[in-house]
Formats: sequence, C-alpha cells, structure tokens
Amino acid sequence: MKRNHLAIAISLALATTSAYSTEEVDTQNQEDEIEVIQVRGVLSSLKEAQSIKKEADNVVDALVAEDIGKFPDSNVAEAMQRIPGVSVNRLRGEGQSITVRGLSGDYNVTTLNGRKIASETVGRDFNYDLIAAELIGGVQVNKTQQASLPEGGIGAIINIDTLKPLNVGSKIAGSIEGYYNERAGEVDPQASFLISETFNDEELGILFSANRTSSFTRFDSHSAQWGWNEWNEAELMEGGNPEIAGRLPSWPNVMVSTDKRERTGGTLGIQWRPTSELDINFDALYTKYEIESTGNMISLALFEGTNMDNIQDVSFGEDGHSNSITIGEPGNMGSPAIAELLEAQNPRDSETYQVGLNVNYIWDNFNFNFDAAYSEAEDSSAAVSWVVIRTAIDTLTMNWDNGQQVPDISFGDTTLDENIDYGGWYARVNGDKIKDKTGNFIFDGTYEPEDSFISKVLFGTGYNMQDKGKTFWDQENASAYTFRNGATDSEWVNAPDSEKVDIAGNTLWGPLPDSAINPGSFDDFMGGTGANLPNTWAGINIPGLFDYYRSLDADAFDQYLTTHPNLSGGNTYGVKEETIHAYAELIIEDEIAGMPYMLDFGLRYIDTTVTSWGYSQDPANIVFDENGLFTDAVDQVGLVEFEGNYSKFLPSINSKLGLTDDLYLRVALSQAISRPPLTNLSPVTSLWQNEEKTPPENFMYENDPGLEPYYADQFDTALEWYYSDTGTLNAAFFYKELHGFVIYEPTHETIAGADFEITRPYNDDDNESRIRGYELNWLQTFDELLPDSLAGFGISANYTYNNSESGEFTEDGEQLPFKGLSDNQYNIVGFYEQHGFMVNIAYNYRSEYSLGKQWYWSNELSDYTSETLQVDEWGQLDMQFGYDINEHITLTFEANNLLDPDYVQYLNGDKNHVDYISSWGRSYRAGVRFNF
Repeated sequence: MKRNHLAIAISLALATTSAYSTEEVDTQNQEDEIEVIQVRGVLSSLKEAQSIKKEADNVVDALVAEDIGKFPDSNVAEAMQRIPGVSVNRLRGEGQSITVRGLSGDYNVTTLNGRKIASETVGRDFNYDLIAAELIGGVQVNKTQQASLPEGGIGAIINIDTLKPLNVGSKIAGSIEGYYNERAGEVDPQASFLISETFNDEELGILFSANRTSSFTRFDSHSAQWGWNEWNEAELMEGGNPEIAGRLPSWPNVMVSTDKRERTGGTLGIQWRPTSELDINFDALYTKYEIESTGNMISLALFEGTNMDNIQDVSFGEDGHSNSITIGEPGNMGSPAIAELLEAQNPRDSETYQVGLNVNYIWDNFNFNFDAAYSEAEDSSAAVSWVVIRTAIDTLTMNWDNGQQVPDISFGDTTLDENIDYGGWYARVNGDKIKDKTGNFIFDGTYEPEDSFISKVLFGTGYNMQDKGKTFWDQENASAYTFRNGATDSEWVNAPDSEKVDIAGNTLWGPLPDSAINPGSFDDFMGGTGANLPNTWAGINIPGLFDYYRSLDADAFDQYLTTHPNLSGGNTYGVKEETIHAYAELIIEDEIAGMPYMLDFGLRYIDTTVTSWGYSQDPANIVFDENGLFTDAVDQVGLVEFEGNYSKFLPSINSKLGLTDDLYLRVALSQAISRPPLTNLSPVTSLWQNEEKTPPENFMYENDPGLEPYYADQFDTALEWYYSDTGTLNAAFFYKELHGFVIYEPTHETIAGADFEITRPYNDDDNESRIRGYELNWLQTFDELLPDSLAGFGISANYTYNNSESGEFTEDGEQLPFKGLSDNQYNIVGFYEQHGFMVNIAYNYRSEYSLGKQWYWSNELSDYTSETLQVDEWGQLDMQFGYDINEHITLTFEANNLLDPDYVQYLNGDKNHVDYISSWGRSYRAGVRFNF
C-alpha cells in the first residue's frame, strides 16, 4: 500500500510544509510522470479532501481550497464545521473557535504549516478568525495520534496550510467584494490578492498574498444578567405571602451591539529547489485584527437601589419562575423604578506573525527534514469597559408570561432618550494585555528500506517552546463616582453639592451634560420578535462622560479611574513551557489473505520544563491582631517564581486493512495528553477571611504550577468505502477515556497557629471521564445517474453522534456532559457545477449543549446553589453562487445565516426559562474574483 504518484501529486498540490511529517521529495523521473493537479471547484476540493483521507496512515479529515485563494467559507472556523465531529463556537455571530469530538480548544493543538502558532487568547485555544480564509490552501484535522505528530491534542491536531510557490506556479489571483449585514445596514469593502512567480526553469519560486477585510455588524440580545435569584412575596411586597416564592433576575437587560472589524493579513513564501533531492522553503504569515465592539444597553435594576415600597405587583408561575413584576405607578415620578443606560465595549487589537524555514534533503533511501520557526501573538487592547449611568422611570412592567422567549418590557410615560436627566453611577475599564511567543527547532527524517515488509521508518527529535504572559490592567476604584448604600457624601470625589442630583431617591453626580449622552441611533430591536420592547434608546458618550468626571475632581479621576497594571489577585502572570521530544515510528506494509495492510507503530517521548511567575500574597506575612483579624501585612504582594518538570511516553498504533480495492478498515490505539489551563500554572496564593464569624474564618487558595497533563486512552475504528470516482461512504467510531482532570477539594491545615480552609487544584487520577460516539460521511455526484442535461449535481453530508460522561455532577447527583458538546450534529451540502455556473447550499445543525454550572441565591437553602446552563439547538443555512464570465473572471455572491435563528441559553434543561437570547441577522457578500 505504498503511496502512488497520485498521492504524491496531491501532497504537492496541497502545499503542506510539514514540520512533523517528512513527505517524499521525488526523483526527476517521478516528477516527469506527475501531472500537477489543479484543485478547482466544489467537487474537486471535496474529492481531494477524500483522497487525503484515503491515503493517510491515521484517521484524518481535510478541507481543500476550491481554487487559489478560495476556501469553502470566508471564515476558517465556519468552514471547519463541515468536517465530521467539528463544532464551531461563535462570538457575536462570527465563528471563532472550534470543538472536536466534544473537546474544546484547550484540548486541541493548532499548527500552521506543521508548527505550533502563537495565540492571543488567555488559554491554549486558538482563534481561527485571525487568519483570513483567502490566505490558506487547506486544513487537516488529525483525529488519531501518531508519534510524528505534536503532543497536546486529545481532541485533535489541526494543521493549516499556506501555499508553496513552486506548486502554484505563475499565477495572479484575487477578489474584490462588498459585505453587507442586514442589521447594520452598511456595505463594507473586502479584497484579497495573490501573486506567484517561478524563475530559472521553476527552480525558484516566490509567492505573496494579502488580504484586507472590513465589516460592520450588529446583533441584538436580551439577558437576565448574573442569573435568577430566589425571592418570596413577603420580601418584595407588603402583605405578601412568605409561602409563595419564585425567581426573578436582578438586572434584566436589552442590548444592541455593533462590531466594526478590520483585518489585514499577508503571507510570503520563497521556495528553492536546486535539485530533485533538495527543497528549501521559507514562509511567513502576518495578520492584524482590530475590533471596535460596542454594546448599548438598558439594564433594569429591579432591586438594587429600588425602594421596595414602589413594587406594585409580583406574579409567580407554578414553575417557580416569575410571570410578571410592576414597579411604580403610571405617571407618578414619586414612586419610580430605576433604569440604567450601559455602554459595554470589548475591543480587540491583536497581531500575530510566524516565520519558518524548512529544509528537506533526500540521500539514498533517507529523507532528512530540518525545520525552524518562531511565532508571536499579542492582544494589546486591555480596555474592556462597563460604564453605567442611571435615571428614573415612572413605571416599569415586565411580563414573562407572553408566549415569547423575550419578555414584554414597558416604561409607562417615560422615554429613555437624550432629553431626560441622568446621573453617573459606575465606570469600570480593565482588561488583559497578552503576549505569546512560540519557537521550535526540529530534525526528523524517514528511511525506506528496499524489498522489505517494513515500508518506512520515521524518526525525529526537537525542541519546542511556548512563553505566554498576561498583564491585567485595572482601576483602583470603578465606583469612585458612585454614592453607595444611600450615601449623600462621597469619600473619594471632592465636588460641590450643586453637581449632585436626586434620582429615584439616590444621590448621583449630575444631571449629566449633553456631551455625555448620545441620541438613539438604531431601530427594529430584535427583528421579528413578538414581544413588546423598546425600539430605541439613548446611549453613553464615554469620552464626554469621563470629561465630566474630570471636571468634578481631576485628581480623583486620575487616581481611581485611570487604568494601570494590577499585580494583586493573581491576574498578572506568565507561564513558559519548554519541551524536548524524540519519536520513532515504524510502518509495515504487506498482505494477509490477499488483502493489503498497513501497521504504524509509534512511540513519542516528551520532557517538559514549566517555568512560571506571578504576583502573590505570602502566607509568611500572616499576622493576627487581638481580634483574630489579619493585619495589613497580609496584603503585601511579591513576585513568585516556580520551575517544575515532567516526562511522558506516548504510544500509538494505527492500522489500515484493504478489505477490497475500495473498502478500508482502520483501527487505532493511542495515548494522548492535553496540558492543564495556564491559569492553574501561575504560582499564585490568595488569603482572605470571613470577618462576620466569631472567631473569623480563614481561607487560602493556592495554585499548583506542578500540575501534570490530562491524559486519554483512545480507541478509534473506521470503515471507508470509496465505491466510485464520484462516491464515498465512511463511518468512524471513537472512544476516549480521560484521566487526571484538574479538580478542587478544600482541606484544613494550620498556618501561623490558626486553622485555614485551603483549596488547591490537583490532578484527579481516581475518576475518569468518557467521550464516545460515531461519525458518518457521504459524498456523491449524480453524473452517472442523470442525463447529460442534468449533470453537475452532487451532495456531501455527514453526521456525528457524541456521548460523554464528564465526571462532574449537579447538586442532585446528575452527571453533566462536557461543556460545549452537542450530542448530534450534521452538515448537508448540495452543489451544482456546470456550464460556468456554481451553486453551493450548505446547512449545518448542532443539537443543544451545556455551558456547565451557574450559581444563584436560594432563599430555601439560605445559600448559593448551582443549576445547569445550556445552549439551544442551532441550524444555519448558507448559500454560494458563482458564474464564470470567462476562464479568468468569476462573479460571486454569498448569503449567510439565511434562517437567522435565535441563539438561546436556558436553565436546567427547560427551554421556557431563557437566561440569554440574541439575534444576529443575515449577511451577504458579492463581488468578482480573478485568476490569471
């Protein structure tokens, strides 16, 4: 079952520079026999992806660009949801990260051209929206482990390819498009460009590509915000029945969010092949992603600051959730409710680059490969804002018993526009600055014996480094311009009483000037919802508001509201992991009973050194006063450093049996690891007391930078039937048994002569979690079944069933699934390509999935308790159209999210109890592509 010339051509056409797989570089005679494959069109890309799957030694699924600079979707994450077992996680309506077979990004490893790429996330996840789809040539999702693959991915090892110039040849390609989101109502330009040229009889090639996209999007949402707390009637209304209880959100809100996104990126590839034995590649990628994300919110303070005497009516349903609440009398501003305007900004200012050099040399039966790369990613925004102002409304009525997933909300005679009085309240601005560095030096190779049942021996060693640091920027006191707990004097701001205003019985700074308030600039909130909701409202001009705060007391503003690096609380830290690895892999190919088989035995050894630093409190500083309380010495924070080490052997077996020429059976066994979250590896200790107890209760939380990786024993089988040139049917079964998850269990120890409850993370090797399921995948064209006049139709479909036992339980003892795991998901793509026309209709579905536990206050228990938070099922319909004016020019049109479903989070498996709901709207893209 040796790789044939077709497989080699596919490998070259896909342009994979692999630091973990040493593909053959062919002799001159072989090159003469190879016909370069031009991957073009939907069917061609699907067939090439199936060919990769068929030829692979392990279980792999792939995506291939339909043409130079033309990936199946404009977003890489959205495109990857077409792969069996892959689910996309969306942020503000755009695909950003993925889960594979139920495991999120912390359990997956993403590489670019075979090398670990730096990420600007806080954890180990990778944001796929960083890389424009036009810059890549393909993606491979490795679902079973091989010794030659990098470790760290229990879910999958995902490799993204850029293009090689000698495979592309002389080429100029690009696109000019316009993007339109129906909610935002604005057309934005997008463009991409690629130029490739070869020199000296195709001995030297240079390729450059660039991409620039701009988009303006809007999405609308309603949220209970911070959960539903439990109340009884007697707490809310005079004469209420204390036996009747139910739950109400403390700060329900409605919000209109807009994103202005600017992405600029490019790649450079230089390839020199002076002889058939030597291939030298240099490649580089750069991408910059800037997002101005603004949310304009009405937040309703049902209880905080509200005079309970103003509550007119509360109704609870039999299910224990609220039916309705009314605060204030219509037209009477003497018994008002409180409304807040809130501006939430979540900017993103990230840059990522990678440079790499790969040298591949053939000597006799050996193929040697050297690879070196360096990558950096940085997010420098650190300015997430949550700015609130307050006003009074004569009446607030909320009705959840309206047959809709969004409640009715009405404000009596009050209009929340720029013409009423507002007072300052809360102004939080903080965030993380993150910098990640990765690097590698790898030497590996293959040896192919002649006339032996051993077809190939793979071996290699290398060094990998990742160094990620996070600095938390924060204010000293976001409430400095707030009068708390009914106060009429401020202990932080020195300003005259003439700058104070009374709103709903609360003293606030104000009335705010016109420069701090923006008129409402949107309409049609939540699209077609049947709920009675405000249609538009005023917003906050944060620069104008902050100028007003400075005018009150500039010194207070500079001291309390200006951001600076925060070294307390364990939020500023860094973790560096250095790994030395070595592997050996033996591939045997022979026949048994006339059936060809392949056996791939591998063993990978890793030795990892972890170095971490952080700013922490020190238990050595604990001193008690005469009342048993901590003295101020406990608050001292100092730099703490840690160094640890662990090593692992990771075995793997992949096998493939050709039952017939078209039917293959695969069986794979392996052990894989995923490293613990970086937040658990910072050397941070926190100390605090419950001063309401006598004597005070003492607590300590302490991280453990010496945590070891999670590990999984994995078993995979697959049956692949390539029954014709235009039809394949594949089925795969997977089983993962995971051990060593990080858990927290309090213990009691004596420190400084006193009892402390201490919580530390540790690897739980006594319990195990399981993920199991199966995947089905079908590709079929109908040219052989239909008359020539109907030729060109095809279908690609896949289905994944996933089941799990997380080892985590609810308060009632019910086991929770893994977060982000849908039991069922499927993709159906119907396409037509003929006579210059291309039509591609794709539907993606995933069933509901869990977000884990959420906490709320229970009156019955007089304590906080948890409930499950789930996301409702999701179905997305996208369409693509193309028409070739000639062989060089194509007109394109795309329509995404045509069904425009609501994204819904609900409580305890009850879809009537909505905690959050948002609506994103449809988007369209039209333009022209050129290819010369």
